Amino acid sequence: MEGPLKLLTLAVRIAIAWTLLSLLLVAFWVLLLEVGRRFGTTPASKPLAREERQLSAEVRAIYADFADVNGASSDTPADSDPDKTGQSDAIVFIGWTSVQKR
Repeated sequence: MEGPLKLLTLAVRIAIAWTLLSLLLVAFWVLLLEVGRRFGTTPASKPLAREERQLSAEVRAIYADFADVNGASSDTPADSDPDKTGQSDAIVFIGWTSVQKR
């Protein structure tokens, strides 16, 4: 009975030591964050709108095709009826298929 009791006591001591070490490291980390916040350098200011990087022509073309402000696609007029033009939105399910070799 003495062997398992010693093993349990050792396990409890290791758990307590691990918990105290973890708490000490977290406290040290919080202290470093606070010191960095108080004495660190100030972050760079946000660039103004005119200084922001301009999008490339390709990206602007993609946005023009797919991100119309009115929600309409550039392929069809905004006031057209999908039934009249023969175009409509559809959800297509594509699933995995197994290929069997003969």
